[in-house]
Amino acid sequence: MNIGFISLGCSKNRVDTEIMMALLSSAGHKIVNSIERAEVVIINTCGFIEEAKEEGINTLLETAELKTGGILKYLVATGCLAQRNGKELFDEMPELDAVIGISYFVAIKDILTDLQNGGRILKIGPPPETFVEKGPRIISTPPGSAYLKIVEGCNNRCSYCAIPSIRGKLRSRPIGELVEEAHILAGQGIKELVLIAQDTANYGYDLQGKSLLPQLLKELQNEVEVDWIRLLYLHPAHISDDIINSLVSLNKVIPYMDIPIQHVSSKILKMMNRKHDRQQLEDLIDKLKNEINGLVLRTTVMLGFPGEKEADYKELYNFIEEVEFDWLGAFTFNSEEGTAAANLPNQIEDTVKKKRLDTILELQQNITRKKNIARIDSTEKILVSGQLSSNLYIGRAYFQAPEVDGLTLIKSSSKLPRGEFTQVRFAGVRNYDMIGELIDEPAQ
Repeated sequence: MNIGFISLGCSKNRVDTEIMMALLSSAGHKIVNSIERAEVVIINTCGFIEEAKEEGINTLLETAELKTGGILKYLVATGCLAQRNGKELFDEMPELDAVIGISYFVAIKDILTDLQNGGRILKIGPPPETFVEKGPRIISTPPGSAYLKIVEGCNNRCSYCAIPSIRGKLRSRPIGELVEEAHILAGQGIKELVLIAQDTANYGYDLQGKSLLPQLLKELQNEVEVDWIRLLYLHPAHISDDIINSLVSLNKVIPYMDIPIQHVSSKILKMMNRKHDRQQLEDLIDKLKNEINGLVLRTTVMLGFPGEKEADYKELYNFIEEVEFDWLGAFTFNSEEGTAAANLPNQIEDTVKKKRLDTILELQQNITRKKNIARIDSTEKILVSGQLSSNLYIGRAYFQAPEVDGLTLIKSSSKLPRGEFTQVRFAGVRNYDMIGELIDEPAQ
């Protein structure tokens, strides 16, 4: 059958989608790019915050319309929303033929066979105890780059976050398996491995009672033929000296760190159960900037956590202004069912949260633009990912992570192979993106 996929939410969800695509392709099904041509559509949903849940439900309802006007026979929901609210979805959306929790998506081939035999299917259970989210993948990211999921689940128990209740406890994938998958990806032409987890810094704690991230990075450095190894989702309380030394000493591990700080007020951090205070955060960032050459920092912050006073917000604003993160994502607090913060007193009005969010984003836009302007006339190697027109390509420098940061637009009359590096001189800035010109110097 022709099968279409829609993957919502984070990069970790995308990896699960890629595994399902490979499982069904190996069973003889055809993966199609257009859901209008699909007999089966599988929507891998996100359930992290209210906005994501709304997007998932709307996408399911819109896709269900293809059952009346198209060739769609079966509509399947998987992912975090299916895990978190699966019974409710199943009961209230008769258009859904199957709702599959995170413990069962690896059985998607058999589930599809059961669907063809008649009847609706609801399969939801507790999160897995071990790392089961693995297997061959059909890579859906732009050429040259792929995600490598090293951990599933989380033990941090931040007071606002439902992920531990949805995805379960921390489950690390053994180093040998990760190196083997990285070998396979490199053999497929992957030049950049993007390591992802709920908290990459905590990788290995369930295996040996300590972070094994430095050991994993060393193995990937020595054993796998890639150019870039990028780290996302590093909890600031878990970044050790050994992790920092890995970025200093391993040349494939690029000096890019995604460290979601969420806030800087020690009072708010304690209520969030972030396990560090402002001073520890300041000390960490100072250490990183002093020890890692060319460091690029990305962070995420939350506005409007219950009890956030104007002074707390201004403290965060001033901290961002002082540190000057290269990239920053921001969102407002949502009261998530089942979390410790859901019923806290002193909830913040939506209008106040929105105003604070907009002000932070405006501040960061100016910071990012200033940093990008400072890069004009410098040269970098760019991983080419696509072509917009006959002489305009897109790609990324090391300081630009996939999907979340800006891009580099490359003017070139010569054909640039996708998934390969080229050397570029930065000539200008457009919003969050760099404008580059091809130079004769080969990329090293």
